[in-house]
Amino acid sequence: MTLLSCKSQNTINNNITKPNKNDLSVIEINIVNDFLTEELKKDRYKYKKNYNLVVIEEAIKKQKSISTYEFNYKYKESWGKFINEWIIDSLHVEKIKKELENEEVYHWKESDFKNFKVGLLKFEDLIKTTNTGEYLRGNLIIFISRPLIINKKTAFISFDIGNGDFGNYAITHFTVLMKKVKNKWIDNGHYEDGVF
Repeated sequence: MTLLSCKSQNTINNNITKPNKNDLSVIEINIVNDFLTEELKKDRYKYKKNYNLVVIEEAIKKQKSISTYEFNYKYKESWGKFINEWIIDSLHVEKIKKELENEEVYHWKESDFKNFKVGLLKFEDLIKTTNTGEYLRGNLIIFISRPLIINKKTAFISFDIGNGDFGNYAITHFTVLMKKVKNKWIDNGHYEDGVF
């Protein structure tokens, strides 16, 4: 995938965000870690502070992030009151979707997570544990996308987290708009993504 850099509201240059398709850039690592640091502080996890973090090795494709944004954008009259801002229009959405047509699945590495100790689990192994009833008790199970960087100050991440005590009982799932404010990436609004 090649992302082109333009003056306004366009995807950032490939050599900044993706030096190698098998590795995350420094920017992507910062986005993911800043997001998880703030997300995991929320009240919904307060009774699970001692749980281990298990990340599903196969990242959610970035296509999910742009598709979720697109769905919300189409229905912005209904959803607008819940969204902080619309950062790209439908033409830009179509351009990004075309760029992502042949997107390969990224495989997370433990080294991608600088602020947390995580275990990695292949999706097929998660399915095996739920099918056999050998649940991953005491674990939070995280599905997360590689960041979809729109420009130097905005990016999307799709996120799903479940409680391993019950197989993979959903706690929450959404696509988040991340904005860079002073050297830190902050959550600037959620886009509802339905069931994934």
